[in-house]
Amino acid sequence: MSLEVFVANCLEAIFNLTQTLGFPSYAIAIFVIAVIIRMILLPLNINQLRSSVAMQQIQPQVQELQERYAANPELMNQKLMQLYQDYNINPLSGCLPMLIQFPIMIGLYNGLRQFIPLHQEFYKFLWIPDLGQTDTTYIMVILVAGSTFLQSYIITGKPTQPMQKYMLFAMPLMMGWMAASFPAFLCIYWLGVTIVGILQQLIINKPMRAKMQQRAEELEEEKRRKNEERANGKSRVSRNHNRKANKAENSSGEPAVSLQKNNKDDKANAEKAENDDENTAETPKKRRRRRR
Repeated sequence: MSLEVFVANCLEAIFNLTQTLGFPSYAIAIFVIAVIIRMILLPLNINQLRSSVAMQQIQPQVQELQERYAANPELMNQKLMQLYQDYNINPLSGCLPMLIQFPIMIGLYNGLRQFIPLHQEFYKFLWIPDLGQTDTTYIMVILVAGSTFLQSYIITGKPTQPMQKYMLFAMPLMMGWMAASFPAFLCIYWLGVTIVGILQQLIINKPMRAKMQQRAEELEEEKRRKNEERANGKSRVSRNHNRKANKAENSSGEPAVSLQKNNKDDKANAEKAENDDENTAETPKKRRRRRR
């Protein structure tokens, strides 16, 4: 079974379901296919969504490293890789889902381009008379560009760098320009993928930001503990050095003091001995004088 036949069978099956529910529409069937494909890719999209939130959270630190090591690109790249490793971020994780979705879109486009609906009267959508034609009112173009901008803004937040501002507006403008030449069914498919992506991003944002905040606190606590250990190590080294210095000073200083003290004592004893000798020598003279 070729891809075109598979797409046609899936689309007709979902259309029959909408007909059973009372609102037959090929546009709704295409939208449902987009949601199903997005849900199938959910495991890969989760990594992309988490990576987007993580990159947004550490953007101030990335900017700080880029400014600090602007003169040394090699060291800057090392610091950035260390930062990504600290937060368990893979900058390339968001590329894989996009690479997978584009072939799916191309296959869907080829399948729908050759699709001949069994119920041609329902192959339309509100103001669009034929889903196989472009939207001449450009309403679909505005919806595609607006939803792409909203998704980008939810992911990146308020841009702080010129490149972020450029990407925030460049991607929606590019998608709007492409949607102007797309058939309406492909615009509906892109709207379905984008809307589901926005909902998934909103669900992921809060717990992922909380996780990033917790990780930042853990890294800060680890850094503080290392600084304390380093400071304590330096303090111990300093105390040991002072203790050794004091021992050396005492070993060289105390005998000198004792020697000086002993010399003073010896001198005092000598003076005392001389005085005693003088007193001893003078005593007989005094006795003789008394006899006289």
